[in-house]
Amino acid sequence: MTIRRSLLKTFAGIVPLTLFSQNKTRAQNIVKSESNIVKRDYYKELGINPFINAAGAYSVFGGAKMREDTINAMRYAAVNKVKIRELHNAVGNKIAHLTGAESAMVTSGATASIVLGTAACMTLGDEKKMRQLPDTHGIRDEIIIQKKHRYTYDKALTVAGGKLIEVESETDLFNAINKKTAMMFFLKPPQQVKNIIEAKRYITIANKMGIPCFCDAATTTPPASNVIKGVKENFDLICYSGGKGLRGPYSAGLLLGKTDLIDYAKKHSAPNDLSIGRGMKVSAEEYLGMLVALESALNISESEDNAYKRIRFQNIIDQISDIKSIKTNIFESETITNELYLDIDWNENIIKLSKELFVESLRKNSPSIEVRLLLFSHGRIQLSATVMNEGEDVIVGKAIRNVLLRFV
Repeated sequence: MTIRRSLLKTFAGIVPLTLFSQNKTRAQNIVKSESNIVKRDYYKELGINPFINAAGAYSVFGGAKMREDTINAMRYAAVNKVKIRELHNAVGNKIAHLTGAESAMVTSGATASIVLGTAACMTLGDEKKMRQLPDTHGIRDEIIIQKKHRYTYDKALTVAGGKLIEVESETDLFNAINKKTAMMFFLKPPQQVKNIIEAKRYITIANKMGIPCFCDAATTTPPASNVIKGVKENFDLICYSGGKGLRGPYSAGLLLGKTDLIDYAKKHSAPNDLSIGRGMKVSAEEYLGMLVALESALNISESEDNAYKRIRFQNIIDQISDIKSIKTNIFESETITNELYLDIDWNENIIKLSKELFVESLRKNSPSIEVRLLLFSHGRIQLSATVMNEGEDVIVGKAIRNVLLRFV
C-alpha cells in the first residue's frame, strides 16, 4: 500500500505530454492571432463618421491629439500590470519633481481635481468626516469665491457639500471668513478680469487667516511652462486639465500642491472605498500617459510647438488668399495661454455668405470639418491647428475655398 501511494504521488507530478503539447499549441495560436489582428474601422462599424477638428482641443470634440510617446506609454500600461496605488504615488512623485510642486497626483480631469481638492480642505484627513460627505453637519463647508470668478465649472465646488460664499472686495472677504470657512477659491480665466482681488494678495490673505487657497488654472496651457509658473505662485492647491493644452489622455488632469492636502485628496480618490471620489477612477494607462505627456510638453519650446501650426495655417491661406475680400491673420492669443490661431474674415457684400452658414457648410462637408465661430467678436471665424492631423490642413483649405466660391 505504501509503495502504491508513493508511485501515485510521483506520477501525479508528471504533466502528460499530450496536455503539454495542447497548451503549447494554444499559446502559439494566441501569439499568432495577436500578431495578425485585422485592422478594423470601428467608427464605421458603429455608424459614426470621423471629422477634422480645426476648432481646437475642446471636450465636446474629444480634447487634444496625443503625441506618439503618450500613446505608446498608454499601450505599455495596458498590457503590463502594476498595483494602482503604487503607480499613483510613483507618478505623482515624478510629476512633483518635474513641476517643482511639493506633491502631485493625477486625477480624472480638472473638474475632478476641484472636487477632490475641495473635499480635502473640508475634512483635512479626518476619516469620519470623509465618510460623512456630502453631509456637512459639523464640517467646515464654506468656500469663498470672488463674484467675477463664478463660472460654468464652479458646481464642482459643491459636489462634496461645499457652500459658495461670494465676495467682491477685500472688505467682503474679511467679513466672509469665519470658523465655517474651509477654502478660498481663485480662478485663472483665459482672459484677464478687472476689478478683482489679485492672486498674490488673495494668497497672502488666505495664508494670514490660515485658510487653504485653491486655484483652477485648467485653461492656462499651452505652454506647459505655465504649470511650473503656477506652482511658484504658492497656492496651497492648483489644478490643470490634462487632455487639452498638455495633450495628455482625455480623462486626465493634475492636482498639485502642499503635501498634506494632496495626501488628503488621495484619500478621497479611487480606489479607496467610501470616498467622495470613488467613481473618479484613473486607469494605469491614464497615469502613465499623463506623466509622459507632461514630460514631452515641458521638453518642447513654444517656438517648436508653434512652428508646425504656422506651416499648416499657411497651407490653408494659400488655398484662399486669391479670393476677393478674404482677410487672414495668424496670431498668438492675447491671454494667459500662448496658443496660435488663424482668423478668417470676408466682406459679406462681396461674398454673400453669413458666418453661421459658413460653419454649417463645413460641418456638412465630406469629411465634416469643425471651426470656431466667435459670435462675441463680430462673428469671426477662428481655426486651431493643435488637433489637425498631417495633411488635413490641405483638405480644410480646399473645403473652405469651395464653400466661399459658391457665394462669390
